[in-house]
Amino acid sequence: MDAAELDRIVAALKDAIAKARVLAATDLAIGPGVRGVIRHAREMHDLFVEALIANEPLATVQYRGIAGATGNAIGELEALVARADGKID
Repeated sequence: MDAAELDRIVAALKDAIAKARVLAATDLAIGPGVRGVIRHAREMHDLFVEALIANEPLATVQYRGIAGATGNAIGELEALVARADGKID
């Protein structure tokens, strides 16, 4: 894997997070569409982190920062779903 492929993963990851945020803001019931997009974002994040681990020379400060920021954004979306399910107060 090279930096261009990592950049493609980052772009897809950011798009999935943005889409999930929009859907979550407009879908008050947090339906299956929102859940699917959030799940996809988590899967993309996991692939990104695995790629960084497998390619340590590519794990720059910038990419590590992106991994942290996107992981936090997805975590917030997952918490929103958990609250909607009544699992978190």
